[in-house]
Amino acid sequence: MPIKIKLIPNGPIALDAEGEDFPLLQAEGQDIPLTEKAFLCRCGVSQNKPFCDGGHAKKGYSDENSCRNDQLKDFQGPGITVHFNRSICSGAAECVHNLPEVFKSSGEDWIQPGQASVDEVIATVRKCPSGALTFTVGGKTVIKQENAVSVRVVKNGPYEIKGPVRFEAPKWSTNASRTNFALCRCGKSANAPFCDYSHGEQKWDDSH
Repeated sequence: MPIKIKLIPNGPIALDAEGEDFPLLQAEGQDIPLTEKAFLCRCGVSQNKPFCDGGHAKKGYSDENSCRNDQLKDFQGPGITVHFNRSICSGAAECVHNLPEVFKSSGEDWIQPGQASVDEVIATVRKCPSGALTFTVGGKTVIKQENAVSVRVVKNGPYEIKGPVRFEAPKWSTNASRTNFALCRCGKSANAPFCDYSHGEQKWDDSH
C-alpha cells in the first residue's frame, strides 16, 4: 500500500506509512525508519527538523499559494523540445552537472538541446528530481514517472518525493509529475506546497 501524504492547513506535512516499514531518507546522518504517522515541518523554523515542533503556530506560517509564474518555457532542438517550469524547480542542478553543454547555469536561452544528442538530453531530463523539466519527442510529451517510493530530506532544501504516493495537491503545476516532485520545507515558496527554489535564493539554512 502506498504511503499517504496530507497537508495540515498552515501546518506540517502528515506522512503516514500506514503500518508498513518505511525509511525517511536523510541527506546527512542515519535514515529514520517510520512505521506510523509522522509530522514533517514545512514552515522552516522547527528546532527538531525534519519534524514539526509547533513552530508554525508561533511564526504565523501561511501555506497560501501566490505563484504567478506557473508556465512552461520551451527550448527547441533537432528532434526534441525541452520544457521548463520555473515554478517547480528545486534548484538541484542535476541538469547543469550532468550535461553542461546543453544546460547552462544562467542566461535567457540556458537550455540548448541541439548541443547534444537527443538520447543524452532525454537521459538528463529524466534525472530532474523536481519534475521541472519535461520533453516532447515525435509529438508526444513525456512526464517523468517513478515506480519506487521514497521521501528524501535534502540538506538546506526540499523534501524529494518519488513513486506512487497518495497525495492530493490543492493544485498541480503545468506538466508536473504526480510521482516525482519536491515539497517546500523552508516556508518561503510562493508555490506552496511545492518547492520553487526560494530556499536557495534566500539562503535558507536548515540548521537554524
